[in-house]
Amino acid sequence: MAFQFLMEHADEYHLDMNRVVIMGSSAGAIMTSQLGSIITNPAYAQLLEIESALQPAQVKALVIDDAPLDYEHFSLGTKVLVGNYIRGSIFVSRDEIRRYNIIGWIDANYPPCVLLGSEYHADMRLMDAALEVASVRHELVDPLAERGVEKQHCFVASERVDEVAKDAFDRMIAFIKSILAE
Repeated sequence: MAFQFLMEHADEYHLDMNRVVIMGSSAGAIMTSQLGSIITNPAYAQLLEIESALQPAQVKALVIDDAPLDYEHFSLGTKVLVGNYIRGSIFVSRDEIRRYNIIGWIDANYPPCVLLGSEYHADMRLMDAALEVASVRHELVDPLAERGVEKQHCFVASERVDEVAKDAFDRMIAFIKSILAE
């Protein structure tokens, strides 16, 4: 519904709806990752019973900032949060996990993306591996793997005061610019 509104008012808001970049952090990153497959994978969209307002050619890139995706390996606290997002309970079925965790739905049509991993760096590494197998253009920014530095959840938001976050932010922007320049 939001994308439909944006397309209907693109001229009014000076939007280029043929060069869309979708970004989300934390829970928004979960939804962003899911949108990637809703828009590009008809089987996933059908499973969720969602018809995308956007066509695959409109979505140029995704930014997935620290998404908890791998339910099986979550801490109890994360299972409570995600379980409530999925169904209002920590007791989530295998089918609900299959619908929630996008990693199994990634295919070659998935949009190019930047993955930012800090608290959920393991989840972002799993998604990185799936994107690699599907030959999807992407970049993983993982301060723990790259620098041995643990960062707070959605660390890139502190890019004005933290050099690791600034580097991640700059890499994210460079990736997006390179995609949009094509």
